[in-house]
Amino acid sequence: MRVNRSLPRWFAVAALPTVLLASSVTPAFGQPAPPSAGSAVFVLDAESGGFGGTRTALSTAGGRVKPVKTFIGQASDTQILSAGAQKVVADVTLASSPNKAERAAWAASSEFVDLSWPDLGASRYTVYRNGVRIADTAGHSLRDAAVTPGSEVDYRITGVAGELGHTWGLTATVPASDDAATLAATAAGIEAKARKYTSTTVVWRSFIRQKWATVPKKLGSVSGCKYTSGYKYAGDNRGYSNKITGPAFRAGVRGVVSWTKSRYQLFPQTGWTKVYKSNGKFVAKRKASTKKIDFRTMTRHDGKTRAVRGTVEATDPFCPSSGPRRAGIGVTFDMRLARNGDFYASGKYRKAPDHELYVYGHYGRKHTTKTVHQSRMSSLLCLSQPMCERGTIGSSGRY
Repeated sequence: MRVNRSLPRWFAVAALPTVLLASSVTPAFGQPAPPSAGSAVFVLDAESGGFGGTRTALSTAGGRVKPVKTFIGQASDTQILSAGAQKVVADVTLASSPNKAERAAWAASSEFVDLSWPDLGASRYTVYRNGVRIADTAGHSLRDAAVTPGSEVDYRITGVAGELGHTWGLTATVPASDDAATLAATAAGIEAKARKYTSTTVVWRSFIRQKWATVPKKLGSVSGCKYTSGYKYAGDNRGYSNKITGPAFRAGVRGVVSWTKSRYQLFPQTGWTKVYKSNGKFVAKRKASTKKIDFRTMTRHDGKTRAVRGTVEATDPFCPSSGPRRAGIGVTFDMRLARNGDFYASGKYRKAPDHELYVYGHYGRKHTTKTVHQSRMSSLLCLSQPMCERGTIGSSGRY
């Protein structure tokens, strides 16, 4: 099903009931502490959305961060900044967002990348470089000196504040050298690359990792579902998959935002729920309704950034569709997408089954892929909606 829409509309956030869950869960385990990172000098003032404010840091040479030149493009915004004798190129496309929570930026020389994001009150922010965790910090900026001149680096910053998850994704372009001509050429290259992207796709999928799912006996009598004791459900039998389409899932949404026109597209989907007797004999199959699966833009088209919202609500077709016994999970997420590939995301979900959220930037027949969120089922108590815990977008995927 495809729906084309051009005007945003608000809607209530609702819980998402899921199909029956598998009877085994992965226990939580810790991660080794990441190496420490340095202190950033080129720090974005999230209150004003710019560098060079009163809250920015001083360089070791004693110079304050100052904008030298600003490049306002059709697809991205960049600046050349200075602090003492040091000069850097910075991408400030997300920094111009009207929502403070979305503002983030990077500034890079040939020797480092300084990352900045708004301090939303999280006790800890975790920074990932190319998918690898490199630092935990209570601050809202970080310097990464482990970069290569002339390269591109993907960063992801996550934190939880006010029971809401927050994630920023930034792709930094490290200049080959720090002379004025190279920095200006780097800024021009950032704009040229962003203009190549014609659309961005957002994909959320909730899936059952196991091959078979069963209802525990202690929950069967209270679930209200039609098939419990003596039955099993076919799972999706897979792990995380960053394919745009193809892998099996219980419920999901795919939204496409165009950067050359105001139109956007919605593709709500649910998978087959198949029931078998415990001896393997097929019993029945149904698909959940897609009526409460939605994706929409929340801001006007400007060719650079756009706010979107996604929600998924799809009751197990063999379980109660309403009331306290309705089994399942829920998800809603808000995002600010930038044409150059950067993003901000926040949201909450019920911790079952497994979930994944990706962003794809399309240029010609090719696309880039960014992982926003991956999480594994945490508890069978999600079969009982009032007892299901909520998770936050941007978690590591392990509990």
